[in-house]
Amino acid sequence: MENKPSPPQPVSELIYPLDANPPFGVTVLAAVQHILAMIIGVMTPPLIVANAFGAPADAVAYLVSISLFFAGASIIVQVSRPFGIGSGMLNVQATSFAFPATLISIGMAFMQTQGMTWDETLCTLFGVCFVGSFWLTLGAYAIVYLRKIITHTVAGVTVLMIGVSLVKVGAVDLGGGFASMKAGTYGNLSNLLLGGIVILSVVFVNRLKNPIFRMCSLVLGMGMGFLAAIIMGKVDWSILTSPRSYFMVPVPFKFGFFGFDWEAFGICSFIFLVLIIEAIGDITATASVSEQPTRGSVYRSRLKGGILCGGVFSALAAVFGGFPQITFAQNNGVIQLSGVASRKVGRFCGVLFMLFAIFPVVVVIFELLPRPVLGGALVVLFGTIATSGIRILAENGVNRRESIVIATAIGVGLVSMLTPDIFANMPQFFKIFFYSPVVSGGVTAMIVHQILPKPPIVAEEDEEDEAEAHPIQEMYIKELREEER
Repeated sequence: MENKPSPPQPVSELIYPLDANPPFGVTVLAAVQHILAMIIGVMTPPLIVANAFGAPADAVAYLVSISLFFAGASIIVQVSRPFGIGSGMLNVQATSFAFPATLISIGMAFMQTQGMTWDETLCTLFGVCFVGSFWLTLGAYAIVYLRKIITHTVAGVTVLMIGVSLVKVGAVDLGGGFASMKAGTYGNLSNLLLGGIVILSVVFVNRLKNPIFRMCSLVLGMGMGFLAAIIMGKVDWSILTSPRSYFMVPVPFKFGFFGFDWEAFGICSFIFLVLIIEAIGDITATASVSEQPTRGSVYRSRLKGGILCGGVFSALAAVFGGFPQITFAQNNGVIQLSGVASRKVGRFCGVLFMLFAIFPVVVVIFELLPRPVLGGALVVLFGTIATSGIRILAENGVNRRESIVIATAIGVGLVSMLTPDIFANMPQFFKIFFYSPVVSGGVTAMIVHQILPKPPIVAEEDEEDEAEAHPIQEMYIKELREEER
């Protein structure tokens, strides 16, 4: 009787897998690629929130530095997984774009109706975010149940509305920013030309065949815009000589002790639930490109630890003046293209971010950027976020039931964004609710999804799914099970 040849074993596509120790040069190169892929995303949320409230330059610089600092610290914890906190993979983490539009809407309502100053507004929002971060901690233990409420359709609509609502923020900078509105230069041809140069540069860089250039297209586009601004004489070099601190130390309750508002907490609670869905997608993608299980108990253990890390660092960041954090998605492309999934790279990336925060050279460079240059980059960035929402919706298919959910939710969200004044006579809670197109659209999707007849429920994943794992993954299964015990 002939012996049948055994099937060929899958070959790893990774050059340096999870526990590999790549040479120093490779580590630096991979870490720099991760930083370039996320640096704009890390610095932008605190920047646009603080500018919307009229915070002074030194406060903006501190908020950006804190965002960098806690991004670095949380990345180190994500990859190292102490006490089961973190995914144990090269997951990067920073302030989520799910929050700026909602925080700006709530904060502007505070300033208009309660007469709060910018620092009082920030303290109230930090207090709300500190309490809200415990939703992430609870959500880490209740992932299965939450996914029945916040489905892919709800998540897709929410992400779409995040991008659409933030494009307006980018457009303000594209025209010259709030300062140019006061100076009467808003929308000048020179401003629009600078923003247009950035947008076109990003498009042309994405035509290149080199994948590393494409990943850094936003940074390169801003570089081209900055060069154009220098030629046009629109860079304010006096920023370099203005008095400032070139050493940043995180300070607890920097702008004052926490405030709190129950209505704002109710609004933000939904966003924290959306962050859980966002993290599930990000961690699943990282597991896939890192050749780790994407189902079964090991996979769920990584999900739990990754979301838990988001909750812990969201609470810590609020104490020191930072906004809520969760995993980032764009770095999965860096892992796939570079073939480097090593935890060592993640730790190195985290250390670099913390150094950027403590010695805020990067923040100074960011301040030199004319507002139209930043605005051009933001319009593309936020448009990309909206596209991610469309992709989430398309992945599940859009049947008649889902089309009604999506249409109703987007309609309500756009009403909130385009004509918020029609809700001026409503009670305060509903006024804040409808001021945020992200929350109004997302919650509408969630409600309509529960009202319409549901399709048959798909059975949950079984523990036996682990048997289908890649052979390279099997060595981690025993390790994580022992860690959970």
